Amino acid sequence: MKKIATLASATTLLAMLPHAAIATTCSCAGVPILGAMQSASPNDNQWFLASTYEFHDLSDLVSGSSSVPDQTGRDRTSQALILEASKGLSEHWSFSALLSAVEHERDISGVKDSASGLGDAILMAKYSPKTISLYSKNSLSFGIGSRLPIGEDDASSQGITLAEDLQPSTGAYGGIAWAYAAHAFNDSTSLRLYGMASYTYNDENDRDYQFGHATTVSIGTSYQTQSPWGFNFELAYRHAERDQRNSVDIPNTGGNWLDVIPAVQYHINDTLALKASAKIPVSRDLNDQLQFTTKYAIRISLSYVFGE
Repeated sequence: MKKIATLASATTLLAMLPHAAIATTCSCAGVPILGAMQSASPNDNQWFLASTYEFHDLSDLVSGSSSVPDQTGRDRTSQALILEASKGLSEHWSFSALLSAVEHERDISGVKDSASGLGDAILMAKYSPKTISLYSKNSLSFGIGSRLPIGEDDASSQGITLAEDLQPSTGAYGGIAWAYAAHAFNDSTSLRLYGMASYTYNDENDRDYQFGHATTVSIGTSYQTQSPWGFNFELAYRHAERDQRNSVDIPNTGGNWLDVIPAVQYHINDTLALKASAKIPVSRDLNDQLQFTTKYAIRISLSYVFGE
């Protein structure tokens, strides 16, 4: 009876929400392109290039930490193509730039909305006092950067401006602090333990909307076999504050996510590598009654290193 009552309450709340309000309950804030940035910093005068495709299924309906059956017939996906270029400037300094193209699609009982175009860009300077080499089994990097809203944030469908979570770009500038550390367990450095952390500060866009500031922390292990195959397993935690409009908190936004990210990598040769990974939710603890959030995500990337 308790489950039936919960389902009935959730269905009633969904029915009371207008079409535009349902869109704002999606806890995605677009595709978070910072997660696609490679953790390693290039060596002096070395270039690192990567192309990444991401697919997110955002159709899970969650109340707090519990999944709720969706009675709206809703289907929500996001896709992104992310290009990264990193350059080693000196022994300790490097620079990274990311550019994204994003497509959002939403179908509610046959009513479809979509938007696509350039997303946000990220520029970041990294300082690496330690790198894993023949002389060191430890790596440490710090980064500071900016997110630039170079894409469209006022796309419309059927004559109606879409909600912020369906826009290709956030439409707002942001500041990013990032850190990475790793330890190699053997002389060949084939087995590593690593950790990453980042904090993103989001400003308001022209419609006085502000995505919640976000903190991410992850820990993982990687193993490179003697063959071209390598494997990763990562546990990632993300906390997002509530979104705001006109400095007022928006209900059904923000919360905490814990995901596992298994990955496999194949080195085509010494400079070219192909990597595939999946993001699988372990737990969610989201604010308020109802939020749509990630059911799963997949990522495929091709990377190339060249230079001295």
